[in-house]
Amino acid sequence: MSTTTTSASGTPTVAATSPSSKTPSDNTEQKRLLENEEPLASLRKKAKRSVSIRYLESPVCLTSVQRVPASINAGCVTLRSLIGDPDLELMVQINFMIDIPFVMSHVHEHIRDGLKTIVYHGLRLSMDELMKLNAGIASVYPRVTMHSVPVAGMGTHHTKAMILFYRDGSMQLVIHTANMIERDWRNKTQGVFRTGRLSKKSVAAISSTCAFERDLLEYLDRYFDHQQITSRIRQYDFSKIKATLIASAPGRYRGAERNKWGHLKLRAVLRQQVEVPREFISGSKIICQMSSIGSLGKDSQDWLRGEFEASLNSYRNSKNFGQADLCVVYPTAENVRTSFDGWEMGGSIPFKSTAYNKQAHYLNPLLHSWQGMKSGRERAMPHIKTYTRVTSREDGDHLAWFLLTSANLSKPAWGEMRDGGVLDVKSYELGVLIFPGLFEDCGASGEAMHVSMMNSTILDPYPEPYTLKLDDLDPDANEENYGDNTTSDSTLRQTIGVVPIQLPYDLPLKKYNFGTDHVWLVDKYFPGKDDFGASLSM
Repeated sequence: MSTTTTSASGTPTVAATSPSSKTPSDNTEQKRLLENEEPLASLRKKAKRSVSIRYLESPVCLTSVQRVPASINAGCVTLRSLIGDPDLELMVQINFMIDIPFVMSHVHEHIRDGLKTIVYHGLRLSMDELMKLNAGIASVYPRVTMHSVPVAGMGTHHTKAMILFYRDGSMQLVIHTANMIERDWRNKTQGVFRTGRLSKKSVAAISSTCAFERDLLEYLDRYFDHQQITSRIRQYDFSKIKATLIASAPGRYRGAERNKWGHLKLRAVLRQQVEVPREFISGSKIICQMSSIGSLGKDSQDWLRGEFEASLNSYRNSKNFGQADLCVVYPTAENVRTSFDGWEMGGSIPFKSTAYNKQAHYLNPLLHSWQGMKSGRERAMPHIKTYTRVTSREDGDHLAWFLLTSANLSKPAWGEMRDGGVLDVKSYELGVLIFPGLFEDCGASGEAMHVSMMNSTILDPYPEPYTLKLDDLDPDANEENYGDNTTSDSTLRQTIGVVPIQLPYDLPLKKYNFGTDHVWLVDKYFPGKDDFGASLSM
């Protein structure tokens, strides 16, 4: 069976190897890690197909990890690959923590000293410290402008994004999970969303907008002196982007405004646009994976198993079916000790004992340890944050939706309902939601086709939904609805799309064994030495 890889906009790009002929990785270390994996051939009962598959490019990927072999980093991105283009004209960095010399070291050397750069950061510094920081940066990089984003109380400016403008007139938006500091781009598991190069709108379409553009501009309107950025962004065409923006910004929101932010924005999009096939309802799981957990309340219904789970469990046809099981993926102390960066890594996973002790009685049954053999990230601790709905079937793991975001599992990040129906959001966060319906116009010549999102792994980069037959796709399907309508033995041939999503963790999940597993807590002592011979202090 021939296959084609197609970009998110639906344009054919690089030809991909057919899953039926693909070869497993020849990396010895990874083979050893996966030696207990059941051979792919035995997992696939290859029946005569009634459909052919077109693979569509995912807009999300992982970052490279320094301490894994190059073959494991295939398809991953580096910071240099994101900001090292000599054609870069203007760079906007929006982040929590930023080290300007580190960032500029990844900019092409021919433009490094003269690149106009605007930075919005969340560093918590005194006025004197900020003035000293800004003066030091200006003396070395005079074209870098620093803006500190003020946030009150428990809030944080936690968004991680880049807006890149190029000399050829194009621009690119990057939303990711890494602070702009060296250790976040070294040996951690991080995620990146890229729009690809966007072109300017035609003169006739200059006043037209799409939902993604409107959401982005509404978010950026919160920043000081944003006009020089937003006025340029309005010139670009975002209509082909296969993602929905899910943002948080500090405020108390009422009425329709509530549905623009935090978990209520996620709920609204899932309810209005995401339909879960009936055959994927039973046994499905909602998996929340993060690098920190906040104070969620003494009772599970206070927030996590109340309003937040209600948002995660939303979907368009949800009135007729049941809910998915809620799961939380979070590292154990042993995960941290044996990680590439050892105990030092634990400082980037700041779950505290006071918060954990108050909610352990309802959080513990949900906890699953970090396992990343299938992504090559077993020892690369997660700084990535992902939320997804998964149904595991014989042919693989099907994703109803996938969210990559800066938001950890906390009320300040996602918002909390208050008296009077007010949504109270404390922090700045930014993420992107993708789901199969966004890709259904990627068929030949823009025709509609059925699309599945499936988990891909190192050994199975092109998962194949072999159980999908003609009747599973659409009982009323006819040859006018699909591009490939040739017949064989009176069977209509259809093309379906598959978007491979590389989850950072392994499926099936592994529940905590509380006889041996201990939740990593940043302020608690755990015994043992890491790979560097270091121990935690008592």
